[in-house]
Amino acid sequence: MSSTARIGLMYCLVFVSLEAFQAVYLGAIFQKVDSFLVGAWVFGISVVGCTVMTAIFRPDELAVSLRAWRIVLALNLFAAVTWCTYFLAVQLIEPAIVFTIFSGMVPMGTVLAKLIGLPEASSFRRKSVDLGNILIFLAILFLAAITVLGFSGFVRGGWLMAVAGVVLSALSGTCTAFVILFSVRLNGHGVGPLAQFGFRFLLYTCLALIAFAAGLDDKGDHTVAADLALVVLIGLAVIAFPLYLVQRAIPLLQASVIAAMTALGPVMVFLMQLMESRVDYSGATLAGVSIYMAGALLAVFGATRPAAGSFSPGKDSQSNCH
Repeated sequence: MSSTARIGLMYCLVFVSLEAFQAVYLGAIFQKVDSFLVGAWVFGISVVGCTVMTAIFRPDELAVSLRAWRIVLALNLFAAVTWCTYFLAVQLIEPAIVFTIFSGMVPMGTVLAKLIGLPEASSFRRKSVDLGNILIFLAILFLAAITVLGFSGFVRGGWLMAVAGVVLSALSGTCTAFVILFSVRLNGHGVGPLAQFGFRFLLYTCLALIAFAAGLDDKGDHTVAADLALVVLIGLAVIAFPLYLVQRAIPLLQASVIAAMTALGPVMVFLMQLMESRVDYSGATLAGVSIYMAGALLAVFGATRPAAGSFSPGKDSQSNCH
């Protein structure tokens, strides 16, 4: 495996670890704080900071981004849907289930993108990947069923809220797959991680500010400025920073490998939520996560093997591909 591929895999692993903490932390914090307010601050700071740094150090990428405005718009649309749905889902159902469905729908979304003809979604044909994806899909169906039927560790409300949480989680993961794919396309035009990270959250930041002003996720409690500052600071560490690491991985790895790697992590969420103790232990959730992890490990094993010696960033080898 090349050194660049190893670095890309390391970025993905750190991303998964921080995302696991994020799922549990946000699930608790968003019971009390407006998720759109936190999102507007975290991504607003990211947009301003990354755009200013791009203008100073890589001004040519601003011009390239303007010329590729259709790709930037697509990135913004998918990123906005991703985070609006994820922040809502993590409040409604068990964090481990949200994160597992979200993570599993990233490779599923990549398969969907391949079916509709996005060239960035091309990948090597491996039986282990196919079997892994089948197990991941079965695990998603199992976790959805136990959530709706009341066998999971936590649902905020009745079965209708359970269905909403499952659907929002699935939509968030699917849109994340398209964020990765359009990021690959924009990278091919010469727009690097720093610029992309700033540009792709413009729409979400605007929508979050509007949603906050409209009180769409108002918890009825006034948030003390010092408490909000701490939440935003932690949010930058566990939301913005890991997303930037994935952005750094995009030029180094094939999109299908990134999708497979982001499928790892739900077991960490399950353990973290037990330590956090807000959510009850659920043997059914553990069973679903175990099925999922078997599929994820198979998919990662198959996805990383061909990428080791034959992938060069920005180009997909055509041999043995779908």
